[in-house]
Amino acid sequence: MIVTHKYKLKPSESQAKIMLNWITMLRSHYNYCLRDRIEAYEEVKAPRLGEYCDLRTKAHCTPLTCSISKNSNLGEPFKKNGKKRSAYEQQSSELPRLKKSHPWYKLIHSTVLQQNLRRLDKAFQNFFQAGKGYPRAKSQW
Repeated sequence: MIVTHKYKLKPSESQAKIMLNWITMLRSHYNYCLRDRIEAYEEVKAPRLGEYCDLRTKAHCTPLTCSISKNSNLGEPFKKNGKKRSAYEQQSSELPRLKKSHPWYKLIHSTVLQQNLRRLDKAFQNFFQAGKGYPRAKSQW
């Protein structure tokens, strides 16, 4: 026999404000990372002329050599063993820097921020593998 339990959350007014603040921060983080991934995807799909760099030497080079913009916020693209990192790994490695540059993100536990990135990663996996729609930004309501 399977037993389930339902619990209704009744936060106080101050708790509701804190939760709304968390949701707002998570939505803006999701949208920021989504925009960064879209820009990286568009850059690989159709490289634009601009400031490009060699990832290992960080020297300028032509788009024919490297199609990754040095202005990308995805993080370090290679692991220490030389293998390419996934977009999720690159963005999750940037979370400590995010918390340093934006101290209000320290209020949100790191696991919650990682799950936010996993949700974004799943949206892109569905787009590429399952033929679902292109991931969209989250609106306020």
